[in-house]
Amino acid sequence: MAGFHEIPSNQSVLLGQDVTFRCAADKSSTSSELYSQWRSNTGSLLGFHDVGQLTGHQGRYSYLKSSREELHLRIERVTLEDDGQFECQMLRPDEGPIRAAAYLNVIVAPKIVHFTNYQSGTTIDVNEDISLNLTCVAPNAKPEATIIWYINGQKIEDGIQRWSSYNLNKTVSSFAALQWRPRRSDHKKVMTCEANHDDSSTQIRTNLTLNVLYPPDRPRISILNGDSFVRAGDNVTFVCVVTGGNPPPDLSWYLKDRLLSTRYQYDIQTQETMNTYSFLAEPEDHLANYECRASNRKGQEPQTRTVHVKVAYAPQGVEMIGESNVRQGSFTVMQCKTKPSNPISRISWLVNGHPIPATVQSEHQQMHGFIAVSNLTINTNEVMMGKHRLTVECNARNDEGSASKQHVIKVLAPPLSPRISGLEEGIHLEGHILNVTCEAHGGNPLADISWYRGYDKLPGARSSVSGDSAISSLSLTLDRTMNGQRLKCEAMNSALDEPLVDSKQLNVLFQPRRVMIRMPEGTRHQLIAGEEARLHCLAAGSNPNAHITWHFYPNGEPSPLVFTGEIILNETSRDSGHTVQNAVTFTPTEEYDGTLVRCIASNPLWPATKNATYPLNVLYAPRLLVNSPINIVVSESESFRENMTVKGNPPVSAWRWRKNGIPFDHTIGNVFARGATLSGRNVKSSDAGMYTLFAVNSVGTANVTIQLTVEYSARITRISSPIIAAEGETVLLECEADGVPRKPNMVRWMRNGKEIPSAKRGETQVNLRLNATKEAAGQYVCSADNGIGFPGESTAYLLVNSAPKIMMLPFHSRAAGPLGGRARARCRVHAVPDADFVWDRAGEIIQSNNSKYSMSTIQLDYSTFESTLWISNLSPDDYAKDVSCTARNSFGTDSIHIPIGPPSPPDAPLDIRVTNVTSHTMTISWTPGFDGGSDQTFEVRYQKDGEDIVHGINTSHSNLRLSGLTPSSIYLFQLRSINSRGFSSDLTRPPATFFTLSEDGTDVAITAGKNESIPRPIIMLLAIGGTLLLLFNCLLLCYLQRRNKKKKIQEKTEMVRTAINGEAVRPVQMYGTMLQAEGTPRCERDERDIPEASEDDHSVRTMIEVNPNGYMQQIDPSLYERNCLVEYEFDPRDYSGSRHGTMGRNGTNVTYTNMPYPEPPLDVSLYSDRSLSRRQYTNGNNNNNNSASSGSSSNNNNNNSSSNNNNNNTNCPQHLLSTFIHPNGVRPGPLSYSQLDGDLV
Repeated sequence: MAGFHEIPSNQSVLLGQDVTFRCAADKSSTSSELYSQWRSNTGSLLGFHDVGQLTGHQGRYSYLKSSREELHLRIERVTLEDDGQFECQMLRPDEGPIRAAAYLNVIVAPKIVHFTNYQSGTTIDVNEDISLNLTCVAPNAKPEATIIWYINGQKIEDGIQRWSSYNLNKTVSSFAALQWRPRRSDHKKVMTCEANHDDSSTQIRTNLTLNVLYPPDRPRISILNGDSFVRAGDNVTFVCVVTGGNPPPDLSWYLKDRLLSTRYQYDIQTQETMNTYSFLAEPEDHLANYECRASNRKGQEPQTRTVHVKVAYAPQGVEMIGESNVRQGSFTVMQCKTKPSNPISRISWLVNGHPIPATVQSEHQQMHGFIAVSNLTINTNEVMMGKHRLTVECNARNDEGSASKQHVIKVLAPPLSPRISGLEEGIHLEGHILNVTCEAHGGNPLADISWYRGYDKLPGARSSVSGDSAISSLSLTLDRTMNGQRLKCEAMNSALDEPLVDSKQLNVLFQPRRVMIRMPEGTRHQLIAGEEARLHCLAAGSNPNAHITWHFYPNGEPSPLVFTGEIILNETSRDSGHTVQNAVTFTPTEEYDGTLVRCIASNPLWPATKNATYPLNVLYAPRLLVNSPINIVVSESESFRENMTVKGNPPVSAWRWRKNGIPFDHTIGNVFARGATLSGRNVKSSDAGMYTLFAVNSVGTANVTIQLTVEYSARITRISSPIIAAEGETVLLECEADGVPRKPNMVRWMRNGKEIPSAKRGETQVNLRLNATKEAAGQYVCSADNGIGFPGESTAYLLVNSAPKIMMLPFHSRAAGPLGGRARARCRVHAVPDADFVWDRAGEIIQSNNSKYSMSTIQLDYSTFESTLWISNLSPDDYAKDVSCTARNSFGTDSIHIPIGPPSPPDAPLDIRVTNVTSHTMTISWTPGFDGGSDQTFEVRYQKDGEDIVHGINTSHSNLRLSGLTPSSIYLFQLRSINSRGFSSDLTRPPATFFTLSEDGTDVAITAGKNESIPRPIIMLLAIGGTLLLLFNCLLLCYLQRRNKKKKIQEKTEMVRTAINGEAVRPVQMYGTMLQAEGTPRCERDERDIPEASEDDHSVRTMIEVNPNGYMQQIDPSLYERNCLVEYEFDPRDYSGSRHGTMGRNGTNVTYTNMPYPEPPLDVSLYSDRSLSRRQYTNGNNNNNNSASSGSSSNNNNNNSSSNNNNNNTNCPQHLLSTFIHPNGVRPGPLSYSQLDGDLV
């Protein structure tokens, strides 16, 4: 190629090796400079560099040259990322550029070859003639590898499918799938997969071993000794042999699917499996099929073969079928049946030991032999027998042996008729036990005897045998159901078709089962006092009939009244005996209620009487056991309970209550009626009245009256208030009261705790006529006292028209608020009948309800009104001018000036006093001072005199009640106020001293005052000294005020700079703009540039002049971070409507209130040499020696920092305003911005 002396050539290199691309230009005849560089495979230029390692690429790229015309590129430890085209670029300015490219081919040898679904080097199980799929993979090679299949070293050509997969890193994964149908001959052969990679001369192999599974051949069976005919008990041996099978088969013997033997041997040389089974021949083995099964895998049908033998055996027994009992003179048939035998057996008979001629037998072939059957008919009259029995024997015999069995037949005979004994004619009482016996002689078998009462069989009989007689005994408990019935004895055995019977009749005496008293049918089943009554007594079912008498036991008396009554029924029934009914007539009274009546049934033949009782339930109307009316007197809020006893039968079914004639259910007011009980809980006067109880039952009604009187303390029901009148006008105060009891002159008018005697009084009303004057105006108390509870009081107000009078309250004397925030001014006046408020500022009336001002007015009582003015968006101009409040009505005006200032500590509370005291409690109150411009709470500290423990309580109220105090003790109190901005007042001094009462209520303070009184001359000296001290303080304040006015500008300068010992700078708190809404404050304590005040006066002034109006006042002075630099983005558009910004102790939670910032600050770079210097701050020490020399470099660093921040930190702008507290600085207190009305220079 023209211009090149050596052109780069394509290179192929293994992964990880080194490669060098050579490139050299022809030598030039001119002396022009040659510029050479390489372009990488990614298209990036490697640059014009000298010989040596190039940056990037893990330090693997380097330039080589031995002359200025050469520039060789060397790549070490080649990776796949280096694969591609590289280009050599050379340029001579006078000849133009030349280029030459070469390719780097990175060769990656395969590192592994493996099967996808099988683990290399293992043996896999395959089924004979079942297709096997094997896939081999040679992954991540470049270029791709070639895969070859072998079986036992023989290359496989057919059934192979190949494909490739290309990876993102330019490597290729090669796949080769082999489909192989294994045969028995492939068992234990090795399948090999080989990956060949010619470019890297790499050859990798992996293999698998085939375990080919195939079934065995069919079994072969032989019988040891070769004899298939045996006798029972002979030893028989079967041999089963199977050839082949992988795995070797399981060889088992079965008989009718029952496993017999699983023991077998396997010969590896011949690959034969053999199972030998031996057994002793039994009859069941005759022609039985023995099966040999061979199987080497579950789920496949086994290979089988069967064999059987013939077994000769004697009959195992005979079975005889026939009757066991026959009646004398009858015929019976017996059957004999042999069990299986081989060969067939012959049957013969014996009766009572005598042979019977041969009979015909039938023969039947079974599964394992033959059976024979023979029948024999026997006539009982022709056979000789003894003791009523026959013995029949059956014999069976063949060549192998014989079997026999006997059968006994009983011949049945009837007994003689039975006979009952032990039941003589006579009287038998119910409940007695009767013992009877029945005997039956002879019979075969002996008779079974049963007892019957009528048709019911009786249980519990005891049977016995005496010689050839059967005897049965029965114990019978007599009852009325047996009366007139027959007792039967039945004898029965198997020779009879009907039982033999003997019977006797029973006669049983019994009392009536029960005696019952009842009311006559068809009459009202109620006994009412004074009305004639009738009772019936029924004695049903007795033998003989009953004699009835009546016994009455009034009021539980022991001696009864006896009545015979009259018989109204006497009848007889065969089943139940005699029934008698008797009636008695009488007239009941109220005293008969609960009387026990007894009906007695008797008979001389009975051992005892039978009776029934009947309590008389005599109904009568309710009757109250108290005298009516009942008077109940109870005080209001108390409770009562009155129970009234009411007697009646039936019980009262309804309780009806009325109050003053009006019915009510259960509850009326606070009064509760439950049955005969009237109760009340926390009763009121409205619960008083006449209560009437009506008790009702089905017979009649009774009533009782209760007069409930509720006493309650007197209360005011009507009072005339307020009364507004002109001065000199006559007014009438009226008061009306109510209370129980009422007392004469219980209502009166009082003022200042004293009764006004000029009142016109009545029992419940009092009138007071007054002349309206300013002296008479005020509160008048109407008091009503009837001796119950506390007197009832109500206040009436006499208001005399008057002009407004402003109330000079300490907490209303001033108003305060932060710059940009709000201030509240309040004005409270006393006026009658009303007052209107006007607010003005510097003579200009303030219009209400705009964005700057808003006001509201409320009425606190009849003559007190308060107006509140809210001033928003406070500015220094608001601090400079007072606001005025003017209150007016038709009778005059009054006004007050209220100054507005910045937030300040609150004033200390005033006028600490005790309003109530006991031996253990004390209530104190105080007058709040000015709150400093925010809500205030009060800290109350108190301690017992002589103790060191000081208790502290915070409250937002102007009074406090303490409990748990010690009696007769002195307590010292100090208070201070703390407002919500964190400012606090001083504690009140000296401490206020108060006394608790003694245990008996004595005022200890009076006693102590008497014992410790100060002499009058000393008191006068102290007063004169205090007055002189006050005059001196006034003169001193006037002097200081005049000096302050002359030095305003100097004081403003001192507010921002104060020299400390002439060495260090006293840092001040500087205020900048509010944090932008989306700005992020940043607090960094280490290695940051923190602005500080310069030493010279000019720099300080310049720093303040940047923002002459933009002061930022911190609302919470306790929350600031001394070492935190908070930076803000500045944009004047963001501050026009902003009111609040926040940042904390770490730059996030401190709250500021802002004022509008009029213009953006000048670029910081303008002050690089004089206004603000930046320095590195460490450990809070101020190094002034280096401040002058480091100013320039600090500014340069600051500019670089701003550039970096713009690139890497979006949270830090270039132009910043900062608010900081120097670590060693003094935090200034609240500033009086109203004094800053001059110009700053």
